[in-house]
Amino acid sequence: MKSSRRIYLALTWLGLIISPFPLIMLLNRGLIDTPGHLLTYDLGIVAYVWWLMIILMATRPYWITQRIGMPALYAIHGALGVMALVAATVHRLTSFSMFPLIKQTGNIAWYLEIFLLANAVLFLSGWLVDRLLFLKRFKTWIEGRLLNHQVTMWIHRLNFVVIALIWLHVHLIPRLGIVPGFRLTFDIYTVVTIILYCWRKLKVSRSYSTAIVKENISLGSSMQKLTLQFKAGKKNYRAGDFYFLAFKRVKGVSKEPHPFSVSSAPRNNPHEVSFMIHQLGDFTQQIIKVPVGAEVKLEGPFGLFDREVQNSEVPLILYGLGSGVAPLISLAQQYARAKQLHLIWSGPQVNNPAYQKILGELKKKGVRVDVQIHRFLATDLIRIISSNELKQGKVIIVGSASRILDVRRRLRKLGFSKDRLIDERLTL
Repeated sequence: MKSSRRIYLALTWLGLIISPFPLIMLLNRGLIDTPGHLLTYDLGIVAYVWWLMIILMATRPYWITQRIGMPALYAIHGALGVMALVAATVHRLTSFSMFPLIKQTGNIAWYLEIFLLANAVLFLSGWLVDRLLFLKRFKTWIEGRLLNHQVTMWIHRLNFVVIALIWLHVHLIPRLGIVPGFRLTFDIYTVVTIILYCWRKLKVSRSYSTAIVKENISLGSSMQKLTLQFKAGKKNYRAGDFYFLAFKRVKGVSKEPHPFSVSSAPRNNPHEVSFMIHQLGDFTQQIIKVPVGAEVKLEGPFGLFDREVQNSEVPLILYGLGSGVAPLISLAQQYARAKQLHLIWSGPQVNNPAYQKILGELKKKGVRVDVQIHRFLATDLIRIISSNELKQGKVIIVGSASRILDVRRRLRKLGFSKDRLIDERLTL
């Protein structure tokens, strides 16, 4: 990670950590109580404000994602959720109230947030699923019978119910009404968060654009190539970027946005963008239903890989795992002949004729290509990675979290330092 990204990441964390402090200072100055009781109240404030920050981060602020990257934003989002729940739990266990409604609103919010965190860990991230096979099988079973992508996202939005319950919980506490400026500031935090969230979701932001489906063709039994033409002319996406696509008026396709990495290179046609979509889940299996001419809303583009490649003067290994090869193909097409590139890819689609054609064209342009269906073992990597690449090259890895962690361990054993390994995990 570059030093500038580390600085922005540190500043992001700093801003989130100190965000509850204005409310804490107002409360501690205006309320007379024991230090232990004040600490209990402070922890409740911390949990509430952090949940507000989580809602803001769910809008994927463009000015943050373009500096720290989307994977880092997701990691912060998840970590802050856990920290907020810990603070809320300590608050609940150490606080006391004689008013039943105050207790009930706080307890319901607490139980609901535990459920929502469990839902996010199981269905919206790979923290445990990518590491525990039985959980991965359970998730697949549940998604196939009970929950699809759209239902899971609506469950996640119950965070707004948590916010409403805590807002009511605070306004029911009589003592807080005598603290000068506290409730007003508390309400400003809440209202500003909701306004910013709605502003993003109502497409006011510049990071949204629209396109028309130009081509949607099958490239085999489990893959589609989707090509979109921007409605407003040229859009400045970069190689290796990804978008959140939403199909609002297509029957049988979820209206929730879903991330897809671009597989095309803007140097070839800046007015169009293509995606090689592997049909791995309930949403991706619906892509075949999208007709030519359908309107698509795009949020983004997001991504930092293009900068890494453009500014690099050392050999670059583009290491794709399964469907993670798409953004790497985009980078290889964009920088073939301009950079020293080596594409390594393992996955079941390596023999697909469409991919074979692309790989053949990349070879003609000077890109080293090594592919196979099965994972590359340590002995395979020793054979295909040159001494020069091993000595000074950088590696960009894209795939599921579990496989990326495995590849990183193997490359570290070969001698690659952490600062030469860059990854984008398709699950958290």
